[in-house]
Amino acid sequence: MNYFETEVKEIIKETSDSYSYVLSVPQGYEWKAGQHAMFKFKDYEVAEGDRAERVFTIASAPEDNFLMFTTRIGEQHTSFKEILLNSLKVGDKIMIATALGNFDFHMDGKDGAVVIAGGIGITPIRALLKHYSEKNKEAYKMTVIYSDDRGEFAYGNLWEDLKAKMPNLELHLVSEREKFTDLVNESARANMNSVEYLIAGSPGMNATFTETLKGIGIDAANIITDNFMGY
Repeated sequence: MNYFETEVKEIIKETSDSYSYVLSVPQGYEWKAGQHAMFKFKDYEVAEGDRAERVFTIASAPEDNFLMFTTRIGEQHTSFKEILLNSLKVGDKIMIATALGNFDFHMDGKDGAVVIAGGIGITPIRALLKHYSEKNKEAYKMTVIYSDDRGEFAYGNLWEDLKAKMPNLELHLVSEREKFTDLVNESARANMNSVEYLIAGSPGMNATFTETLKGIGIDAANIITDNFMGY
C-alpha cells in the first residue's frame, strides 16, 4: 500500500469525546469528498497486539486545502487512540495511504437527496457538503438529518456557514431518537424515489434505516450506505 507523509497542523476537540486532526496535504496526494484512507503513525508504536493502522473517513474536501479526520475516543479505547488522545501533537508526522471509496451524491436524474447521519457518521457528509457548497446546484435539494443522542454536534459554526451558501440545504440537528426516526420517515414519504438516500452510521443503524426505507417503498438502488465500524 502506498503511503504519504503528512504533518499534524491542528487538533480540535469537537465534542466531549471526539477530536479532529487537521493535516497538511502531501505533494501529489489526491482525494475526493466522501472517501476514506488508512492512517498509521510515523514515530509512535501501538501496544503489542493492537493494529498499527486504522481506517478513517477523510472529513475534509479538497476545497479545504487540508486533510482532516475526526474520531470518537471513548473511555475504553485502543492504544492507537490513546496515542491520538495523549501523545500526538502539532508538528508530528502521520502516514496516510491512497484514498479509497465512492460514497457520494449521484445527482443525475434525481431531484435531491435525504442524508441520514448518526454520530461520527457525519464525517463524510461534512466533506461532501463542503465540496458541493463550492459549486452548488440549487435545484438539487438536500435534507440532512444529523443525530447525536447527547446533543453534541461536531464542526461548530460550519453548519450555519453551509446553510448560508446553500439555500437548497435543509438541516436538522437531532438529539432524540424518536424524532430522528420520524424525520427520516417523513422525508422518505414526502420524496419517495424522486431523491436518493445516503446513510452514514454504524452497521446496525444503516441496516435498520435501509429496511425502514425499503418498507416505505424506496428502491434499493436509491439507498447508499457508508458503514462505520467503531475504529
